[in-house]
Amino acid sequence: MAAGNVKRDAYFLALSGHELGLLGIDAYIERRPDLVKRAHVWVFYGSDIGAPRQPNLVHASSGALEGWLLRAMKQESLNVDAKVRHDAPARGEAGLIQRAGGWFVTVACGSEAFHNVADRWPEAIDVGLLARYARALANGALEFAQQAG
Repeated sequence: MAAGNVKRDAYFLALSGHELGLLGIDAYIERRPDLVKRAHVWVFYGSDIGAPRQPNLVHASSGALEGWLLRAMKQESLNVDAKVRHDAPARGEAGLIQRAGGWFVTVACGSEAFHNVADRWPEAIDVGLLARYARALANGALEFAQQAG
C-alpha cells in the first residue's frame, strides 16, 4: 500500500476476542461508529485460511464485491468451493459490519483443529496456501485503495 499510489485511506486491523463474543471488533467500532458505513469495503481474512485440505467459503455483501473477490482469488489460482448468498446472515466480525449496514467480503476455510490445542503450525497450516490467500486479498485491497473515493 505504501508504494501503491493510493487514493483512499486503508486501515489494517488485527482483531482479538473473536472466541469471546467479538470483543476486539466491538471495542474498535464503539470508538469509531461512523467507520462501518463510511468504509468503502471491509475485507476479512476469515478463519483458517491456509488450512490444508479444507474447502473455502466466500461471502460478500453484493455481487460486485463477490466478483472482485473471485477475480482476486483466481489471480492466485485459488478456487472457490462454496458461496453464501449476499443477503444471508454473515458470521463473526463480518456479521457485525453487515448488521450495521456496511459492505464486506470474507473468505474462510474449515479446520480439523479450530480453537483446539492441535491448531498449531506446521501441521494446521499450509504456508504456501496461506501466502496465496494473503496475496490475493492484499492485491485486491490495493486495487480498492487506488480508486478515487
